[in-house]
Amino acid sequence: MAALRRSIRVPAIHLVSKIQGVGAARLTGGARERRLGVSPWGSPGYSATGPGLILALGCLAVCNSHVARRRRSKKNEVSTGALLALGLIALFVAYPAIGVGVVLVVGVGAFAWRAEQRREAQRRAERLLGYSLGDLDGLTGAEFEKWVTAVLEGAGIPAENIRDRGDFGVDVVASVGRVRVGIQVKRLSGSVGNSAVQEALAGSSYHDCSLAAVVTQSRFTSAARKQAARARVPVLLVDRKRIHDLARLVQEFARSGKAI
Repeated sequence: MAALRRSIRVPAIHLVSKIQGVGAARLTGGARERRLGVSPWGSPGYSATGPGLILALGCLAVCNSHVARRRRSKKNEVSTGALLALGLIALFVAYPAIGVGVVLVVGVGAFAWRAEQRREAQRRAERLLGYSLGDLDGLTGAEFEKWVTAVLEGAGIPAENIRDRGDFGVDVVASVGRVRVGIQVKRLSGSVGNSAVQEALAGSSYHDCSLAAVVTQSRFTSAARKQAARARVPVLLVDRKRIHDLARLVQEFARSGKAI
């Protein structure tokens, strides 16, 4: 840790001293040179912010090199936060107005991004009827079937849980217009295999469904995905990553007749 601190502190000291030197040159030399009609940096018309800009760009280049080092090796990790802060300081010295603008733009962008993230999380919670993925993991198989039925009906899709009538491989039948989708619902702690796809295909045929689907709060094995891709009847697979879009996926699947 001591070596790490020194590796950050030494460049920082040199950089601050350079910045202070730039500022001092402006303060002490500015008035005298202005009386002579010459730029404080040595020649008429030369931009006084040029050296400051070079300093800021140099600092950012150092930041970039440290980032590259961190990607190549994790043994000597160097915090880039301090270097980026020094880069901002250099930018403020060179271009105070631009520095303030950059901070404002970054701040507003970060606030807008966080607000959108919160809105998206709220929309997902609403689509999941207030359930988190952890809540779904804690449901029984029968409760999970009822939850899937409720999500579809909440989105305006007529759905029926046919568990009590003997599912024959299908737990829920959803209707989008004249298209019937036979859905096999799997609430598992492990991955869902290709047997679930086979059950969905058999149950869909028995219940006169033109399309089949398997919905799980878990994940699918590669064998299940291959089985679904090669099936003669289109099969929609909805796993943990997409279950918050269950109703939309079923609607688009029924309208296009193609697995999404």
